[in-house]
Amino acid sequence: MVRAGIRKMLSETSGRAPCEVDEADTTEDAVEMTLRVGYDVVLMDYNMPGIGGDKATRQILERRPEACILGLSNYEDRTYVERMIQAGARGYIVKSIEADTLYGAIRTVMSGKPYYSNEVALQWMGAGMFPRTRDPMDRLTSREREVFRLVLTGLNDREIGAKMFLSPRTVEKHRHNSMAKLGAHNAVELVLVAQRMGMKI
Repeated sequence: MVRAGIRKMLSETSGRAPCEVDEADTTEDAVEMTLRVGYDVVLMDYNMPGIGGDKATRQILERRPEACILGLSNYEDRTYVERMIQAGARGYIVKSIEADTLYGAIRTVMSGKPYYSNEVALQWMGAGMFPRTRDPMDRLTSREREVFRLVLTGLNDREIGAKMFLSPRTVEKHRHNSMAKLGAHNAVELVLVAQRMGMKI
């Protein structure tokens, strides 16, 4: 019933961009579908049957760190919200959300900004729940961190590939991913990011 309601809300565009919506019955299904299809946004129910929304979120982000996941639940309890945010969700909404607000939440997290339902934000804003600014390197996978460090030494993709036993194309992908996550558009900006983080070049 909840999924049907969400699908109905998102299908009633009222002048907004239409949404194509898929559904999953379990967290395992959600992980498999997300890794296979690569959705713009995943609404992940914390209490979804299976391993749980927080663990499913971690599994997805380990394989697709760019995935955009928005926590969803009937519960406003601090524990549930913290677990989803710590797992990597970009925000958290409650199921009582209205259609326009839901659509706005989706657009917000797609733009790279966090979103929390009013019920969550008002209740916990002053409680120190929301995570402090994390080390930017935490956004990178272990491979991306290694490629990032080797780029800073002046090696090109082919040389890095030889060191890491990867193809130049794979190295290029890791390099582009790390640059995107760190907000750098070229090698110069990447060096500036490293300097801001206090890394020796």
